[in-house]
Amino acid sequence: MAENQRRDREIPRRDREMMRVESIQLEMASAVRLLGGDGSAKEQVRKAARAARLPHTVVERLRWKKIKRVPADLADAIREAVERHNEEGLDRARHEAFIARQQAAVLAARLREIGGDRYGPEIDRLGLGRSDTRDSIDRMG
Repeated sequence: MAENQRRDREIPRRDREMMRVESIQLEMASAVRLLGGDGSAKEQVRKAARAARLPHTVVERLRWKKIKRVPADLADAIREAVERHNEEGLDRARHEAFIARQQAAVLAARLREIGGDRYGPEIDRLGLGRSDTRDSIDRMG
């Protein structure tokens, strides 16, 4: 009797396999949407196909979950493209932060020239203190 109860609670092997297939389908569809960015479905498929270096029709079928069992090489290509996409986003964010720090340093230098005593709190709020702009550039490397 105890074995029957345990067996009833377990997910059958076929159902587990279908859940895995569905999760991979969902992962690939959302990855295509991520790689494609904003825009229509056609534009998303075109951009994602270029990013993943895969044929347009394959990416379109991935987006609409038409491929039931996604081959490993396709899944790997899409995952690598998502990884590249994320790295590019991080690089872009680092660059924008660097530019913002440089602009803050220039602003602090201008405030010091105009009146260091008067604008001292504003300079401190920028978080740069009295350091030279070149020092911050060297630290960024």
